[in-house]
Amino acid sequence: MKKIAFATALLTAALAMVPAAGRTADGGQNVTLTGYIQADLADAQYEYWRVTLDAFQKAYPSIKLDFEYASGEAFHDKFQTMAATGDIPDLFTTYAGARSSYLLDRGLVKDLRPLLTDSFKANYASAIWEPQGKNGEIYIISPNMAVCTVVYINTKLQKQLGLSNPRTLNEMIAQVPTIRAAGLTPLMFGNKGVWQAQSLLLSCLVDRLAGKAWFDRARSGQAKFTDKAFVDALAVIKQMVDTQLFPAGVNQLEGPEAWGAFVRGEAVYLLDAGWRVSALKSAATAEDYAGYSIMAFPALTGEVTRGSSAATLGEALGMNAKLTGAKADAAWTFLSYIYGQTGSEILMQYGTAPTYKIDYSKFEKDTLNEQYIALTNAQTMGYVIDAVMDGEGVNNILNPGIQAVMIGDKTPAQLAAEYEAWVAANDSNRKK
Repeated sequence: MKKIAFATALLTAALAMVPAAGRTADGGQNVTLTGYIQADLADAQYEYWRVTLDAFQKAYPSIKLDFEYASGEAFHDKFQTMAATGDIPDLFTTYAGARSSYLLDRGLVKDLRPLLTDSFKANYASAIWEPQGKNGEIYIISPNMAVCTVVYINTKLQKQLGLSNPRTLNEMIAQVPTIRAAGLTPLMFGNKGVWQAQSLLLSCLVDRLAGKAWFDRARSGQAKFTDKAFVDALAVIKQMVDTQLFPAGVNQLEGPEAWGAFVRGEAVYLLDAGWRVSALKSAATAEDYAGYSIMAFPALTGEVTRGSSAATLGEALGMNAKLTGAKADAAWTFLSYIYGQTGSEILMQYGTAPTYKIDYSKFEKDTLNEQYIALTNAQTMGYVIDAVMDGEGVNNILNPGIQAVMIGDKTPAQLAAEYEAWVAANDSNRKK
């Protein structure tokens, strides 16, 4: 009931709101914006999106929205085909890194810098205005920081089995026989999308074992991806498979299947990203959700960076670089609204802390959200590999290679050598 009342209040307040920068849509002139968006609207994670769109349509009835939705690899597969022809919609999900290289490298995404006044940018965490393109371009207004490695805990199951939070990965592995004997999965995880093991796990492991300074050297060629720390990080993933931490068929599980199994009480731990909090809150019963807790990925032997995670800008909608006139005005009105105060307050109400500087005292934060905010504030953040390295090498060499390592078709050293060879010959980081 409280959530409905809050949303209604937002819709009323939204009628008076105007974007803080750039131009707005022509008053009263009907404009239709097309969009291709990475989302599964049947997924509880996107419950906030419907409320946001309803608020926008009430505030700007002259701007019509014609959006198409897809999720997972199906989204990227279709969009890569669209990008190759240059026939793309007005707005579309964009990542400020290698994941959207098939768009960014073709110059298909509008640089927003001409629209971003100092007063507009001051409303947000400064980290989101770091350069997103090779020439300092800003492609998206990221609504949240994507912290990519978090361990969720079902404390009810943990207590039933007489377990406590593992301080190290070895301690987590030692819990496997007890958890498996109870018919449960120790650490739920899904890697069917191929990117998950790289973004949500390897990136964190590399920061723990090698550190951010090493990664900077590896990007430039002063270090190599065949160095021991990178090979050891890959070997940790293989160890996690071999010790049965992960579910059987981990490479056949989609992300929503994995966290859905956690919600159903089939696993003690869940390895996922920080943005999963809102989906867990929407999908779980109130009683079950109250029994969830959060911790950092457990410590590794030989860590050089203690307790870190990896983070990058969260996905957001980019604007077609070809847009001009009323269409461009309408697109900017939409973006600055959904990522402005009203959109950010809706996002917070549904469990995600935004990059927009809202008044947190207005919101009743549940225990899991408080734990997540406290955890991320206490952590340092390493690089998410596919946000800083060229997409072709990550998507065609590293991501499928990790799956091959997981099933034993390739050794960590072999994959490291293959990736280093590709980076040395092709990656733009080595050519600067």
